[in-house]
Amino acid sequence: MKQLIKAILFFSLFICINAIAKTTDKSAPLHIEADQLEMRERDNVSIYKGNVKITRGSMIINGDTIIITNKNGKLYRIEANGKPAVFFQLNDLDEAISAEGYYIDYNEKNSMLELKEKAKLLKNKNYFSSEHIIYNTLKDIVRAGKHKASPETETPRVKITIYPESDKTTNRQ
Repeated sequence: MKQLIKAILFFSLFICINAIAKTTDKSAPLHIEADQLEMRERDNVSIYKGNVKITRGSMIINGDTIIITNKNGKLYRIEANGKPAVFFQLNDLDEAISAEGYYIDYNEKNSMLELKEKAKLLKNKNYFSSEHIIYNTLKDIVRAGKHKASPETETPRVKITIYPESDKTTNRQ
């Protein structure tokens, strides 16, 4: 019985679903709206403040403050802060991926989405909540649990709701 529980926990924490983020999003233009902008061209950094909204293809990121870092003339990283900051994207199967947290770090190069503080991720009806979630949008892998920097006195728990895939054979006549 303990082995079964360990297997379910392991599966839940490292779920892998066979769909990736929409591949056309990386070639789409980046659109940004904000109340304020500070551009540091020498540092390849731009800081947007006040009801910031970023769209790129199907990807949408909203936050109170968003910092965009470029490397070699290409988008490298998007950091969003908010209460909460929000991330949305479709995958190639047009399934919605939505996430939120007080801090979102999206690394374009390796397609990693990191969520901290009151983090939530909704994918294919499956729901994850934790203080720290890392989602690989390319490989479709979710990891959740306590963040290394969290005080030892805290005992945040990962909460997961996983829905079974619908049985397509039951609808046949």
